[in-house]
Amino acid sequence: MSIKNLRIERGWTQAQLADFSGVSQRTIQRIEKGQPATAETAKCLAAVFEVPLKELGLTEVLDETQLTEEEKQELENIRKIRHFIVELIAYLIIVPLICFASYVHNGEIRNGLGLAVGWGFWLAYQAIDLFDTKAFFGASWEKRQLDKRMGRDKK
Repeated sequence: MSIKNLRIERGWTQAQLADFSGVSQRTIQRIEKGQPATAETAKCLAAVFEVPLKELGLTEVLDETQLTEEEKQELENIRKIRHFIVELIAYLIIVPLICFASYVHNGEIRNGLGLAVGWGFWLAYQAIDLFDTKAFFGASWEKRQLDKRMGRDKK
């Protein structure tokens, strides 16, 4: 059940819910509009409504202060991948539209192709940077190359 429905069921205003829960009224407004809640806010609201946390159906914000350094690095990588995917989708939508508009306007798609090539190079650069090329050309690759050039057998 939603926070808004629970609040209205009890006849409370947002200001009253804020007072009862110790959460700001602005936070209540944001949560009722569907924005995520912190774990602490969700716990406060569950306590006020006397329902299990899962029943609130809130989207929780990840508490980054509780993450290890390794988890923080992975989270940063996940965000970079998300950013890359969004850019790739934009590329796949915008370039054909520009090509089509250019074709309709002057019968050529050169303008769209120039954009496609330039943006494509940028996306390729980002992909190389994102998808760790060290995995391909890291220490194990160097060792294999050295062994190969020195004539050492793999055993």
